[in-house]
Amino acid sequence: MSTSGATGPGAESAAAALRAARAAENAARESARSVPAWYPAAHGLLLAAAMSGFGLASVWPRWQGWILAAALLCAGAFLVVTWRVQRASGVAPWFARRERGTAWHAWVLPLIPFAAGLAGALLFGGAGAFTGFGVVAGAVSWMQAYHARAGAREAS
Repeated sequence: MSTSGATGPGAESAAAALRAARAAENAARESARSVPAWYPAAHGLLLAAAMSGFGLASVWPRWQGWILAAALLCAGAFLVVTWRVQRASGVAPWFARRERGTAWHAWVLPLIPFAAGLAGALLFGGAGAFTGFGVVAGAVSWMQAYHARAGAREAS
């Protein structure tokens, strides 16, 4: 009891809050399941094509304009696809709660594309940096989106 004489929330309000929390959790699961099957592949391939195109444009000066245009188109498509699917599902997988034993994944996986970009830069310069980063980031993105979608389907 507080000093003002008022009592805390009763069992009814606690039960109502618990029901609301369960309803929100179920709604989040339902929206995560609504991610289309094509999304992981499109997400990864568009990212890889955009970043690789930015890097490879300098390798072929004759085709540089076309390669940059295609890379910009892929980058724009990547952003549109990501925004549309995330907005429609209502869940951004990169902000999903992580289980206790997998916290290192949150730090290690994003570093892998940067390491590939650094290795590409050391071996082949700027073109290698963009290409290495793009291909590995696309693969990691595809893998993460696939596993997130599979996990959401298993939870149903």
